[in-house]
Amino acid sequence: MSQDKHGSTAYNESITFELTGKLAIDRLRNAIHTVIHRHDALRTSIAADGFAQIVRPVLNVEIPLLDYSSEDAPDEALNEWLLAESQQPFDLYQGPLIRTTIVKLSPERYAFNICIHHLVSDGWSLVVILEEISKIYSGCLDIPPIQQFTDYLQWYNQDTQSDIFKKSELFWSENLRAVSPLRLPLDYSAPEQRTYNGARISIQIPSDLTFALKQRSMAWNATLFHTLLGAYAYQMTQFCQQNTITIGISVSGRPTHLAEHLVGYCSHFIPIYLKTDENLTWNKQVERTKAAISQAFKHQNVPLARILAQCPQEQQQNLMQVTFNLDIPMTLDLVDLQTQIIPQPVTSARYAMGLNFIPELDRLHFDLDYNTDCFKTEKMQEFLENFIELLQGALTE
Repeated sequence: MSQDKHGSTAYNESITFELTGKLAIDRLRNAIHTVIHRHDALRTSIAADGFAQIVRPVLNVEIPLLDYSSEDAPDEALNEWLLAESQQPFDLYQGPLIRTTIVKLSPERYAFNICIHHLVSDGWSLVVILEEISKIYSGCLDIPPIQQFTDYLQWYNQDTQSDIFKKSELFWSENLRAVSPLRLPLDYSAPEQRTYNGARISIQIPSDLTFALKQRSMAWNATLFHTLLGAYAYQMTQFCQQNTITIGISVSGRPTHLAEHLVGYCSHFIPIYLKTDENLTWNKQVERTKAAISQAFKHQNVPLARILAQCPQEQQQNLMQVTFNLDIPMTLDLVDLQTQIIPQPVTSARYAMGLNFIPELDRLHFDLDYNTDCFKTEKMQEFLENFIELLQGALTE
């Protein structure tokens, strides 16, 4: 994980909420400080040699209040600030690796931004953090017991010594040996060094299509995730003109006893090796996808770095160029306030292409993140449009 600007900001996790109502600013600040004090991961930075973590017993994070309420266009000022904030790297060695900011837009309208480096957090951690801020701000006494990242590290160190873990490493070594890299149709020559410059294209599919996809998935004895990944895999094989591909999917990385309230970087991607066949029915294609996921999930305890270590050197860089992910819906429930998510500006991408889908009530929202040093916007727009058409076509089978 790079300390340079472009590499570092690609691993920033950020979310912003609009808050409408009478915000108790000091109460919100207190809730944030309490959550940081509760979780050792949020007080962690990296040792100068890069081989150890430093956990501070106490961390007093500044929570600034920016006032744009007197601006002629406060929302534009907020968007400019969000863009600048998204490009602001963390100092991994000095820390802290979390930033929070409150922005006043009018007397009863605010924005609240949290930005955390991926070294100390992941998507599930952000859900836990938002839930605890909500409960503490709202005066709820039902705060879950603390689960510390040091407990996870102790479990992980024991797990890596187990026979089950060693068998899982062997599984990845044997199954990835013959995997060929994706032949992505790049618009630009591949850069000599990996870059993280990126952008995002978003689309929302209507409720009737969402409902039909859910119903068809159940009829196929599959989940919506299986169906969407199967379609994404087929679309990717058409895009790359090859019938075997590897797609990275995210797993929580948490043991059962630490699954619910743990904050820390535990999740990781695992490569799913998929074969597609244009002569297969959609039912069979989804069935094949489901089987591949089931097999890989039995060995999900091996982190990506150790999976890559099982591959030949020339294969490691290109094993996983595209990803597929189910994003967890994020909520912030503050008493006497209405809250909604403000879309984040995206200027970086960790992979060549990554498709995230987010369930939103009766609709599905898709975000396609892509590396702008690899692809033109027009090609990515066409890819996403073709993907939606593919989903519609699957329902006519």
